[in-house]
Amino acid sequence: MTPAVYLVDDDPDVLESLSWMLEGLGIAPICFASAQAFLDQVNLSHPGVAVLDIDMPGMDGMALLEHINAAHSPISVIMLTGQGTIALAVKCIQIGALDFLEKPVDGDKLQSLLTLGQQLSDRDWQALQQQADIRARLDSLTKRENEVLQGILAGKMNKVIAAELGIAQRTIELHRQNVMTKMMAGSVAELAAMMNMLVSGPVN
Repeated sequence: MTPAVYLVDDDPDVLESLSWMLEGLGIAPICFASAQAFLDQVNLSHPGVAVLDIDMPGMDGMALLEHINAAHSPISVIMLTGQGTIALAVKCIQIGALDFLEKPVDGDKLQSLLTLGQQLSDRDWQALQQQADIRARLDSLTKRENEVLQGILAGKMNKVIAAELGIAQRTIELHRQNVMTKMMAGSVAELAAMMNMLVSGPVN
């Protein structure tokens, strides 16, 4: 899925000039005149790059950035700022924006940031897809298979897991095989890596 490019600014002249600039670069942006309009129409679970004006009536750019972060969205965010709001722009970077641009926007820098933003967004989106896939595999395990999974991750031998659960070692071996098959793991190390991805997570 190719990450979309969104422009969010309450100034129609800015939207028009940025759209014209991006179209000249072969990019077709989707424009919004407010943060709320963006939220009403954009699926935050999809990849994309959002160029947000900081100073907007109603929900401003920082509030929108925080909303995107709270949704654990893979969307990368670039902030737009006018004179006098550099400190605010820096704060936006501290809470997750990729970078900020001063108006009037430098086309080369914007293009470079959009390219980086699309790459990062696509990476994060793919990681989120992997996480969802792993969770689905986990959900397919029975209660007993989950218990065996915890024993495997703890590095316990089959006979130890069998003793702790009070069942035959052969039964543990069958459960272990089912766990590895359902989780699509070729080794315990691969299984552990899957669990670590769920715990750490690459997004936000």
